[in-house]
Amino acid sequence: MKPHNKNRNKAFARHQRKRIIRRKKLIAARLEWQVKYEGRFAKGKVHCSCSMCSEKTKQHGYPKSQLVKMMNCHEQLLTWGF
Repeated sequence: MKPHNKNRNKAFARHQRKRIIRRKKLIAARLEWQVKYEGRFAKGKVHCSCSMCSEKTKQHGYPKSQLVKMMNCHEQLLTWGF
């Protein structure tokens, strides 16, 4: 394996951090959230309630693989008498 070389400097990291904070601040402003410190937006996720950000299972239901697993578990419980 090649040794890991750091290709980017601290200015790049500062730029990315500011960019992410700015994007999340705009979402918070649209939702009228009150936040004490802007730095809170540097880590973690900020979601709104639009269909693009909401959980997929709420919109489209469970995937087929998940439904099959749930049905198998349910059948096993029925065979054991639970």
